[in-house]
Amino acid sequence: MSRSSLRRELVVPITILVIGVAAAIGWVSMRAGTDAVNTLTQRILTDMVNRISSATGKHLDSALVALDTIAPNPKNAPAVQKFSDDLGLLESKLWIASGLFMDVNNYVYYGGQDGRMVGVFRIKPDFVEVYWHEPGARQRQVYQAKTPGDRSVLLRTDQYDPRLRPWYRAAIASDKPVWSQIYNDFTSAEPTVTLAKPVFQPNHTLIGVVATDVTLKVLSDFLRTLEISKNSVAYIIDSEGYIVATSGDELAVTRVSPNDAPQRLRASEMKTPLISEIYKRSYAWQRKILQGDKSISSTQSFTLATGTVDVAVAALGDKQGLNWLTVVAVPRSDFMSSVNQGFFESLLIAVACILFALTIGLTIVDRVMRDIRKLTGAAEKFGEGQPLPELDIRRDDEIGILAQTFIEMEKKLRFDKLTQVANRESLFAQISYLQKHAKNNPHEHTVFTILFVDLDRFKFINDNYGHDAGDATLVIIAARLKASIRETDVVARYGGDEFVLLLKDTKSSIDIHNMVEKISTLVEMPIALDDVMVSVGVSVGWACFPEDGDDYVRLIKIADSRMYNHKRDRKSHQMHLV
Repeated sequence: MSRSSLRRELVVPITILVIGVAAAIGWVSMRAGTDAVNTLTQRILTDMVNRISSATGKHLDSALVALDTIAPNPKNAPAVQKFSDDLGLLESKLWIASGLFMDVNNYVYYGGQDGRMVGVFRIKPDFVEVYWHEPGARQRQVYQAKTPGDRSVLLRTDQYDPRLRPWYRAAIASDKPVWSQIYNDFTSAEPTVTLAKPVFQPNHTLIGVVATDVTLKVLSDFLRTLEISKNSVAYIIDSEGYIVATSGDELAVTRVSPNDAPQRLRASEMKTPLISEIYKRSYAWQRKILQGDKSISSTQSFTLATGTVDVAVAALGDKQGLNWLTVVAVPRSDFMSSVNQGFFESLLIAVACILFALTIGLTIVDRVMRDIRKLTGAAEKFGEGQPLPELDIRRDDEIGILAQTFIEMEKKLRFDKLTQVANRESLFAQISYLQKHAKNNPHEHTVFTILFVDLDRFKFINDNYGHDAGDATLVIIAARLKASIRETDVVARYGGDEFVLLLKDTKSSIDIHNMVEKISTLVEMPIALDDVMVSVGVSVGWACFPEDGDDYVRLIKIADSRMYNHKRDRKSHQMHLV
């Protein structure tokens, strides 16, 4: 009896102590994991919503660029340029403008105050329609054309007066570009918005209106490529609450009957709960964001019937003259499932291993807390645009999965899929971080240099040996660029065959010149592919911070301009040698 009592006196307190310690450890782990997940979730949501807004802004900017190609903004032009409404000259400009961003705005057109009209619609790369209406003509002709001026194939004629169109009337009532309401395009039935710009003579007499249609399907396609979490949703709404684009499969339009025109849906009318419920619950909050209230946080959490949902929003389109809102919503359970599972597993293991629980438990807690602090620190650096530090978390449990997921997510967000160098967004984030660091620490005299690298003869490789050969060439070039710089420097793929190098702590122009020579020598070496030797030329432009500017957009622009000057000088030199 006494033996039984002694065993009970020893076992019961120890068991209670071990279970209590295990429960405390589990609670601490759960709390720390929850805090880390919350921090990481907010960082990821904020980064994702800003990324969507940036990409959408670029799509909208393309429309402004297309119209400026036809009728340049006097504020941006180096000298006053007289606008000509000659239909032949305009057609050539429209061909150029419609080919700049074919996936976004492939239809560019002009309507004159005397009724003349010309438009170029690149339906496909090999199928272009030209719309032509002479002043005083009764009908408009629609041609299939291969080049400007081609009138060999007449497709149809119709009655059309540009002066009666809503885009024309809206534009002539304004002195600046005007966006239309979103509508469903007659031809493609896709959500579309039109940007129209009035054109004036020097005495401010109206000449006509240039306009372009921007298809919004590309925004939904872009949102669907984003990998946030299993049950998340990203969408864009306008100031009236109508859906502009969404990452889900649910259509943002409805038809009362098959013969009726499609009608746009508000966010509150969507069947996807994460869209309709979040919109209803956060309407007042979203309105304040749209109204530019800087005191309002861009992230909030809402409790729905399905659980807690974290939401991030960002105003969009103010620069382009629009008033849209980007929204990303992620169920908390998507991030917390592994943490919850780890909590219950730790309790079961602690109870089963009573004799070793205290020692092992304390060791595990120390390790968990250390790794969670690493994740939290990494999340903070990630949100500031700094490169992700080496986490050095080698474990196979939920914390390890979370760390690996974070690393993979950072790779998807910051690295080019083909060349495995930094992508454009990552480059901009790192430059912005350096600029912010320089502003906050003026005594450190932060300096860095941007090299804009453009490959020559790359198109020849693609055209003659195929895109696989072109991709292999880009991979080799990226590796050579990485080999030519220091570990602290950054190589980024800017787009196509263009790369940008971020060189930190550059001391003098001699260092820059030597680096350009080194890059040129290394990149222009012959490249051995499967069955052929190829080579490319390289043109390099540079810009230094802060001498050439303190804004990354200006620095990129200056480096790009110097690169083109370098390319032009090289071509002139080659022609002189010939």
